[in-house]
Amino acid sequence: MKIIDVRATQLKSPDYEFKWKDEWEGRRIGLILLRIIGEDGHEGHCITWLVGNGQMEDSLPRLKKVLVGRDPHDVEAISYELSDSLTAPTGVSSAVDIALWDLIGKHHETPVYKLLGAARHRVRAYASTVWYPEVQDYVDLALQCRDEGFTAYKLHAFGTPDKDIEVCRAVREAVGDTMDLMLDPVNSYDRHGAFKVGRVLEELDFYWYEAPIKDTDIDGLVDLTRSLDIQVAGAESVMGGLKFLPQYVTRHAVDQIRGIGDFVGGISAMKKAASMCEAFGINYEPHSYGHTLIQAAHFNVMLAIHNCDLVELPVPTGILDQGMKDTLRVNAEGFVDAPTKPGLGYEIDEDEIDNMTIRELAVGEFSTHLGS
Repeated sequence: MKIIDVRATQLKSPDYEFKWKDEWEGRRIGLILLRIIGEDGHEGHCITWLVGNGQMEDSLPRLKKVLVGRDPHDVEAISYELSDSLTAPTGVSSAVDIALWDLIGKHHETPVYKLLGAARHRVRAYASTVWYPEVQDYVDLALQCRDEGFTAYKLHAFGTPDKDIEVCRAVREAVGDTMDLMLDPVNSYDRHGAFKVGRVLEELDFYWYEAPIKDTDIDGLVDLTRSLDIQVAGAESVMGGLKFLPQYVTRHAVDQIRGIGDFVGGISAMKKAASMCEAFGINYEPHSYGHTLIQAAHFNVMLAIHNCDLVELPVPTGILDQGMKDTLRVNAEGFVDAPTKPGLGYEIDEDEIDNMTIRELAVGEFSTHLGS
């Protein structure tokens, strides 16, 4: 089976303004649909927000040159070629990897996680919030998520220690011991603030403490991880790909590695990172916040590994499900069940995609740019 075409479409932004801490401005998210088309009639899809229209458009000539005529099963070779041996992955090369795996799965009429080697058939879910202006907003949403079936809840709060302590106390008081709780201040604190919040989270029995300080402050992370009993999670914002992650493990800078598959190299890179973490006896808990197909790419990796506890679902439920027939949903037991459809396992709605389409991206002059 050969690839016969590569296409990309600019889609309308979700009707929602996204923000994850006080200091950031709210923003609308632009979506790009990448299609890799096989001669058997199947298409591999990825819908991502980590690629701008110009970046994808500039990249299309090279993508066509690299992909057309190739067997999609050469995904490892292709991913290496587009990302300089995974040392320089981008949003574009990551989207290609995800779409290739989707195409391979559809060709074989098998979900991707089974092609990777299934470890299990469901993963417990956690609800992952956006930013809200008031403490009560987080409390109300936590209770709503619990009613939906979630047994775990992660706050993207204000990004300042005292305010975050206040909201974490309020949510814990509201849900009692019925939910595992996590906090992600998105690398906002200095070292003093990180210790202050971390000690309170231990008192409140939080499940993990994510991205408290900048990932580049490895010495600070080492001190924090050695001093606190709560799991410290980090490395999500690390640029440069897989080869920059081992120092976080060997120096015990974090208790678990985070990762964003849609810019670290896609499914192929996440599976490798998970294996590295497993060899060192720690969890790989990739972020899966994004459009449904991005959630699905991460979820298929999670189903194919043992060292991951939870799958992240954006809430309010449905805010990133545009253009889809199928979505990831928590069940009554607090889990997400494995997909049964082939490929990533979640099908786009072509009629809705047509309604969302702004324009088809055109192939311009050749460019080697594959920016994220």
